Amino acid sequence: MAIGPLTDTSSLSIDRLYDLYHAIAERDHEFRLQSQYGSTPPPKGHCEFRPLGRQTFVQRVLHYDSLPTAVGKAFRARLSRQAAAYGVDPLSRTFTKTNAA
Repeated sequence: MAIGPLTDTSSLSIDRLYDLYHAIAERDHEFRLQSQYGSTPPPKGHCEFRPLGRQTFVQRVLHYDSLPTAVGKAFRARLSRQAAAYGVDPLSRTFTKTNAA
């Protein structure tokens, strides 16, 4: 099933992109925990939530944007697709959950 129209994230600042990435990572982590363990909590030390740090994320985005190819655009488009898949509104101020496709 198609996800639908994607939100243009090309105008978002790097800080907003990080916030979007973090919201997507949280939803992905929740999904993976649910699919692996169901309603049972995972054993201690398993499946810890470890997203990229802000500084590492910023360095990567700046590097992608410095490349001569459209890597930065592709990265932003991927974030937009993931946001749609996990029900995260990329233009929201708080990245609240929406109904996922």
